[in-house]
Amino acid sequence: MLKYTLRVHKFTAQAANLTSEPPAVGDCQDSAVDDAQNPTQVIVYTTTGPAAALRIANRHLTLVHARLAYTNPGAVGRTADDIVYAEARTRAETLTPGQREDESMHTIHSEYDALRMSALFDVMDKHGEIDI
Repeated sequence: MLKYTLRVHKFTAQAANLTSEPPAVGDCQDSAVDDAQNPTQVIVYTTTGPAAALRIANRHLTLVHARLAYTNPGAVGRTADDIVYAEARTRAETLTPGQREDESMHTIHSEYDALRMSALFDVMDKHGEIDI
């Protein structure tokens, strides 16, 4: 497993100046940005190399952008991904805890499904329904 740090420009990870290093002992190993409002770098962890790190970073930045657009309308221009996330999050809020748990067991088939699942988990986390 390597820790990759990528520069970010306008919520898009840049392959130039990508760095990698072994993760520190005890590192969380979850993808993270330095600033959710205006990220300048993203850190991801993967065993499959720089191309995978770039894909993971951009997928994470899409989620960060969608969350920002949802929680702070007007902070960023809305994208199709933001709309998918917002619709999924609004729908998840209308479900009962049991229904949300059932939904969380579905398989992810597409990028939009991943955004929908992230929205569902954000709502479940907000309501204290995640047992990890």
